Amino acid sequence: MTAPYLACMAFVAQAYALPPRVLPSIQAVEGGQPGIVRPNTDGTQDLGIMQVNTLWLPALARTTELPPAEVRERLLTRPCYNIAAAGLILRTYLNETRGNLLRAIGNYHSHTRLLNRRYQARVLRSAAALFLPYRPGRR
Repeated sequence: MTAPYLACMAFVAQAYALPPRVLPSIQAVEGGQPGIVRPNTDGTQDLGIMQVNTLWLPALARTTELPPAEVRERLLTRPCYNIAAAGLILRTYLNETRGNLLRAIGNYHSHTRLLNRRYQARVLRSAAALFLPYRPGRR
């Protein structure tokens, strides 16, 4: 991950009162890049660096007062815009879960209980790999 993305993530985390390590941890799991579109089995798509689901296009369009097509284009081509959208989505879920960060992280992926918990575990492993000190023999 490049420094500009980390700078955007730090700014967005501060703006939405998110823990600063959560967005890089989610991005490492999502594995998105600018311009990447991944189809989902439900007919939606995940877009860009944070793999923002197209289900969010109407809400993001209302929030930004931009047409959905413009929001989609920005999510695909502007990494910091995509990261900001992901921060807003995570903040929305954090509010919905009354501050339960792990559940909000799981909701970023799925509201289905099993998928939510699996995603939580993946993001926790990602955070450990990114931010815990290296110790030989630790997986």
